[in-house]
Amino acid sequence: MSKTSMQKWQRDWFLKELDAKYDNLIQTQELKLKSILTDATEKAEKNLARKIGADKIIKELEKAAELFTQKMSKAARFFRSTSYAKVKDINYKFKERTYDPFAYGGGRVSPSDCWEQVREWASKYAQAEIEKTVEGKKLKLLKDNKHAGKKIIMEAGSPEELKISLNDNVKSIGQSWNTEVKALPSS
Repeated sequence: MSKTSMQKWQRDWFLKELDAKYDNLIQTQELKLKSILTDATEKAEKNLARKIGADKIIKELEKAAELFTQKMSKAARFFRSTSYAKVKDINYKFKERTYDPFAYGGGRVSPSDCWEQVREWASKYAQAEIEKTVEGKKLKLLKDNKHAGKKIIMEAGSPEELKISLNDNVKSIGQSWNTEVKALPSS
């Protein structure tokens, strides 16, 4: 019996089937981890900000921004309400009712920029911690098994031997590669 080599469309079909076997399980596991990651990131963000002293700096920046906003508003009210402004036209900037020292543009650093940076660092730390949990290890195992299945497909010589190898691979997730076709019940 001679071995037949696989054609590209056969490899593509096997890859698509492997994706179908693993993708739902991987997505479910990622969704489970998403809420854990959100909570862990929030906790890590507060702890990290306190640990590196960023919380004090950000609070100072928030106070300074609030004071700056108040002073801009006061200056605008002054220039809008002077008798000279009533006679002459004033710059449009003084006609605005809200002032933001961190408006679009400029090379400014806002408190939200600072919190975003701390959040990014904390998220990476939380992700690394979550990968050590049971749920994180399960997700890694699913991804590793899927990758091993793809490797089996790409290295296979014939569809017959591939089916046997893939059946062994998907047994680890409680499935079978060769699903039996069931007849409809007769009425």
